[in-house]
Amino acid sequence: MSADDFTYGMGFLPPMAITSANMTTNVPASTLGPYVPATSYALNAEIMDPATRIIWRSMLAGNQGNDPLTTTGKWQNRGVENRLRMFDSSLGTTTENPDLIECVVTPGKVVTDVWLMVPASHTVQVLMNDPVEGLVFDSEEVLMLRPSGNSHWGYFFHPIERETKVHISGMPAYTQATITIRIRNPGAVAKCTEAVMGRALWLGHAQWRPSISFDDWSQKTRDEWGGWVANQGAYSDRLKLQVLVRGTQYERTRNLILPYRAKPVVWFGARGFNVMTTYGYVTGFEQVLVNHGISDCNMTIEGLEQ
Repeated sequence: MSADDFTYGMGFLPPMAITSANMTTNVPASTLGPYVPATSYALNAEIMDPATRIIWRSMLAGNQGNDPLTTTGKWQNRGVENRLRMFDSSLGTTTENPDLIECVVTPGKVVTDVWLMVPASHTVQVLMNDPVEGLVFDSEEVLMLRPSGNSHWGYFFHPIERETKVHISGMPAYTQATITIRIRNPGAVAKCTEAVMGRALWLGHAQWRPSISFDDWSQKTRDEWGGWVANQGAYSDRLKLQVLVRGTQYERTRNLILPYRAKPVVWFGARGFNVMTTYGYVTGFEQVLVNHGISDCNMTIEGLEQ
């Protein structure tokens, strides 16, 4: 087996389901009560479904006898409670907690990689503990600072910049281990938009000249004088790659991707490049068998809206 077998740089990370059943956290649970049919709810009053942990907000005054799970137009779905927002497959919600977010997950299966989107953090740490072997993996505290500016002067005098994405890989294959995630932001609010963990699947090597772009969902119009009027909206990343895959993996590559054609996963364009990491869907896939040794795989990845 050659060294190349361990250096494939393009792949994806299918997320495993994380719920209150297999996760504990220091983020407090919501204190909202469940829906009570006899109660008359005021406008903007909130309840929480205890089964799904989804919060519902009343859209009218005197809201009585309208179960949010069976009626429409009476309640607004506000998403899951704060502690679960980092696991809800959405980049539009964020788990927040003062100073520290700590989650302990018992996956019950092999986890090799953890990917985090953290808009407010100073350090991130991932640990794996096996009930027999003890601590088997420690990423240590990963400092989320990044170089600021493109000069010696800028390094010292530009505002501090922080990474918002971090990929922890190389975790050993233990099926009974617990995984601890610590997101620290001392003296401020720690925030995590999304945490994805699972067993990464590596496909091949991305060629040079990848295309990185984004779709802007802001509304921009001109007034009667030709001036611009802009209402800022969400945006979503787009990544186009040409991946070199070994000819012996021609059919396997297609079969690996097919089950995730309508499921959001974390796509790694190249290891070590955060800008080439996108959480979203594959929307274009074309494979060309160049020769018996190499297959060209052209892929388009559309990210979730942010």
